[in-house]
Parts: sequence; structure tokens; C-alpha cells
Amino acid sequence: MGRRRLGFLIPLWGIALGVLLYGVLTVLGARFGFLYRNVTGFTALQQVSRWAIGVSALSALGVAALVAGIAALRPASWPRKILLVLPAWFLFLTFLGLLMFLLQIGTVGPFAALWTVGSALLLLIAVTVAGLRMDLPSRIHKWVQALLGLGGASGLVAGLSLLLAFLLAMARGPAPAFAGPRGSFGPGGAPGFLGPPETLGEGARAVPPFGTPGEGFRGEPFVGPFPGRPPEGLGRVRVAPSTMAVGGGILSALAILVLGAVGWSRRRWSAEAAPAVEIEGDRPREGLRALGAGAMVSLAALLIAQLIPVPRTNPPARATIPWDSPQTQALWQRACADCHSNETRWPWYTAVAPASWLAILHVNEGRQALNLSELDPAALSPARKARLAEEIAQVIRNGSMPPADYRLIHPEARLTDLEKELLIQGLWETLSR
Repeated sequence: MGRRRLGFLIPLWGIALGVLLYGVLTVLGARFGFLYRNVTGFTALQQVSRWAIGVSALSALGVAALVAGIAALRPASWPRKILLVLPAWFLFLTFLGLLMFLLQIGTVGPFAALWTVGSALLLLIAVTVAGLRMDLPSRIHKWVQALLGLGGASGLVAGLSLLLAFLLAMARGPAPAFAGPRGSFGPGGAPGFLGPPETLGEGARAVPPFGTPGEGFRGEPFVGPFPGRPPEGLGRVRVAPSTMAVGGGILSALAILVLGAVGWSRRRWSAEAAPAVEIEGDRPREGLRALGAGAMVSLAALLIAQLIPVPRTNPPARATIPWDSPQTQALWQRACADCHSNETRWPWYTAVAPASWLAILHVNEGRQALNLSELDPAALSPARKARLAEEIAQVIRNGSMPPADYRLIHPEARLTDLEKELLIQGLWETLSR
């Protein structure tokens, strides 16, 4: 009996480890994805691996949903019912985290990522405990095996695609052309790149193109898109391409192990008499009781969350910005000041968790990136002023600033195209003083 239960738990954990490994490889390989993106076939293989690992993750979530649903519908007393509903509750939190990514809520900073990964880990533990304590109906078990087989096969495709992508990169070397509006790597190349690939180090990273060649920006350490922050998608860790290829091989081997475990489980299920397990009790009634138990868990978690202190501070300003016009200052106050100054407004919901956690992360990230209350334009070099103005213009024009979740609850921050250009021009004039 125990082996039959392990027949779906082992593949489930294998898929979860594969998705986690893929995420780590994606972070470590961000710089290589940038350097090798023009190599023929590299981007296509990377895209295939992303789609495949997505299918694998959704398959694992489907298995978790089936197990969580069976557990939640089991008749039990109220204290035990609360325990039985935990897998379904953690599943809800995981889907809520995925919804954050779709709506771009909490994606500036680690909020959405920590929420999703933490919920998924707790879901995996809860499903494991529930799976070890109950048998699945034969019809549900067949669906579970089918989803695990799909997840293992997709993981194998993801691993092989990743492996082939980096083997291809090692065989052909980095793309010679900078995928920007001008130039190539190395001296005399694109001003948006601080040197050839082999010289990439902690202080040399890709930056948005700006200015004209020969303005003296190439030798400066990168300090943007805001001070202390690397460009989006480029990590600080320097890892050899061979490490990424080995990671793809390990992911492929893990997927083969998952498929083997699914096949072993299927053979044991066919060889042994399947237990006549069905969902007992009144399903509608048990469903309502499960919703009630979930509401009780949610209320308890919300009350406990309020015990975590979140400091809301507005330190005194250390610098006075010489605004070029009241219009620029007003636009800045509408769209930027809450996160990029010490003049943050703290509405009532910023005192209620988990909204308070998201708000403080936004403010801390924003102040660390750029804080006009502590920035003295007179102390910046002309090159630094030009770079800062260009980087601010880029994030305003592409819509990443203000963030989507901030605009969602602050309608006044939704600037028109004309207002964006006025703000960009006003900030340029202000920083130039």
C-alpha cells in the first residue's frame, strides 16, 4: 500500500526539483542568454525549454489539485477538517502567486516570487502528507499517473533543449553583433556595451545605448538602470557555459527518473488489485464544510500576519532638488515620489498585511534604486547625469515605471504619453542644473 502511494509522490517531488533546478539555471544563465541570443537556434531552444518546463509545472499543479480536492472532501470533524483542507489552501495561495505574475503585482522586488515559491513548497509538503495517509480512487489515480507522465516527458524536453542550447553556444561562441541599434562588441562597438564578452566582470555589464561613441562612458563601472542595480535579466554571478550544460544534463536525468517511477507505479497498480476507494459522504455538504474550514484558516493566517511589524518611515531629506518647473515637480509627485523619495504617502492599507509587506518592499526597492531626497545633482559628473537621465527616460517610456500594481491603485500615476515626455524632459533639465 505504501509503495503504491510512493508511486506518485516520488515523481511529484522529481518534477518539483526539476522546476526548481530550471529556475536556478535560468538565473545563473541570464548573462549567457544575453550574450548568445543571436547564435542560430539558441533562442529557439531556450523558448522550447521554457514552454516545456511550464507544462511540467502545470502537470505537477494538476496532480496537487487532484490530491488536495480528494483530501478536502473527506468527511471529518472540524479540527481534522481544517488539517485536510490545508493542501487545497496552499494550492489557492500558489495560484494567487501565479496570478500576481500575470497581473504584474509584486514583480518589482521579490514579493511575488517569494509568495509563489513559499506557497508551492508548503503545497508540496501538504500533498505529500495527505498522499501518504490516504489511497486515491482508481479513476483519480489514472489521471494522476497521466499528468505525472506528461510532467516527466515535458521535463525531459526542457532539459534536453537547455543542454543543446548551451552546447550550441559553447561550440559557436557568442554572437558577434550587439542586438541593439548600432555597433558590435569590443572597442569601437556599441556604446551600450562596456567591452567584449570575455571581459565581463562585476563592474562591466550591458547597459542601454546612450549618447554617441567616444563620450567616455565605456570605462565607467555600471551603476544603473539605477544606482547599484544590474540591468533587467542580467545577474551578477559569473558562471561558465559548461556549468549550464551540466545543469541541463542533470535536469534531463531527473526527468528520466520521473518517467521510470511513473512506469514502475503503473506496473504495480496493474499487478495488484486496486482498492475500492471512493469519496465518502455528501459531496456538496463536505465541499461547503471545506470552504468554511478554508475561510477559518485564511482568517487565522491574516490575523497572525498582522503580528509581523513593518516599519513605515520617511527619513528627513538630505538634499533639495532644484526643479526646473512646478509642472515637473507635480508630475514627479504623482507618479514617482512615493517610492523614489523620503516623502512617501502611507495610505491605511499599507498598515494591513500582506499589503503592508508589498508596500514596504516597493518603497525600499525604489529608494535603493533612486532617491531624489538624498541625491545631489551637483555632485554628479556630466557623464553620470546623462546616464541617469537616459535610464530614467527608458523605464518611463517602456512603462515599467511606475509599476503596473502601483498604477492599479493609484490612478493619478497613469501618465499620458505627453505627460511622460514632459516628465522626462523636466527631469533632464533638473538633473542638468
